[in-house]
Amino acid sequence: MHADRFTIRPLDEDDAPASVAMSAEAFGNRRGETSSFTLGPGLWRWGLFDGDVLAAKANDRAYESWFGGRRVPTAGVAGVAVAPEYRSAGLARRLMTHLLHTARDRGAVIATLFRTAPALYRGLGFEQVAGLVDAELPASALAGLQVPDGTTVRRAGLPDVAGVRELYDRVARAGSGLLTRDGPAFTATDPEVLAAFDGLTLAEQDGTVTGYLSWRRGPGYGADAWPAAVDLLAETGDAHRALLAVLGSFAGVTPTIRLRTTGTDPVHWFIRGGGWRVTEVRPYLLRVLDLAGAVAARGWPVTASGRVGLTVHDPLCPWNSGDHNLVLDGGAGRLEPGSAGGVTMTPQGLAVLFAGGVPVATLRRAGLVSGGTADDEALLDAAAAGPTPGILDYF
Repeated sequence: MHADRFTIRPLDEDDAPASVAMSAEAFGNRRGETSSFTLGPGLWRWGLFDGDVLAAKANDRAYESWFGGRRVPTAGVAGVAVAPEYRSAGLARRLMTHLLHTARDRGAVIATLFRTAPALYRGLGFEQVAGLVDAELPASALAGLQVPDGTTVRRAGLPDVAGVRELYDRVARAGSGLLTRDGPAFTATDPEVLAAFDGLTLAEQDGTVTGYLSWRRGPGYGADAWPAAVDLLAETGDAHRALLAVLGSFAGVTPTIRLRTTGTDPVHWFIRGGGWRVTEVRPYLLRVLDLAGAVAARGWPVTASGRVGLTVHDPLCPWNSGDHNLVLDGGAGRLEPGSAGGVTMTPQGLAVLFAGGVPVATLRRAGLVSGGTADDEALLDAAAAGPTPGILDYF
């Protein structure tokens, strides 16, 4: 198979049938429905063609992710697929390289994705930093939970959606890795947000919204019936208890409760009974596209101040390669020219360090970090001491 047979270009409306058919073959999507093939701001659909035949495709969405309380420009990669007749020929790597380079050119400093092929994406410098966790528990596990005194719950109306958005932003900003839920990829109006769920329930304390629960109700009642919490986010313990009590109130007609979580949510601390069961984990991977840009974009712990030599070899993104000094000062970071002899990191190690929540000793055991002094390691540990990364939006 000769490489010069292939061209890469943006997909357009005429490519919709071929793209949808490829998604059906790769992911089991429904055939023939091109309504899922959208074009617009903040979305780049790339196709690799063998003449006029679509051989591979991948999407890049313009997101921003919260890291260290700051917005980090992110390329959300999705829909990566190769036609069966062209698999195992390196086309996915070729197309992904093009996508990542163009994403960096447009200003993204990191890329993230939900992986289906770990070897492919690790070979491209991605590493797992979080997981989107779907779980179930018996409704009986919430028995006895009541709305605490001083807290009220009510159904949200249209005027409340702005407050729900603001609460999500506060929770996400204080975390690590969550998307900002604004910009060209999040265009839903307030009425559309409200209509997306069967219910949007608020928890309030002293007239202030301190938590919300967006939920959907499954069909029927009895053994197979369920309500599902899409988001359960709260800023106080009483708000968590109140919203879980609302879910538990379905116990008379639905024996099972479904929840979507980051896997690190404090919701576990309020569940009174046993039976929690993880039904699916979608691993979430990150890659640093522009090391200097990523260091400058992210917020860093104010307690981490100093500099550490950092040597990187990154053939896919060669502008990241070289000997650098990582300088941290008062919550800000920058990358400066350095010299050999400090810490050496693989692209995968950079991904985990950037996301935070993992000590350098763990990266060493995985072969993602080598070299450096005890002081270097202490500074990097302080830099990565932020919240454990999480994600709540699947794309």
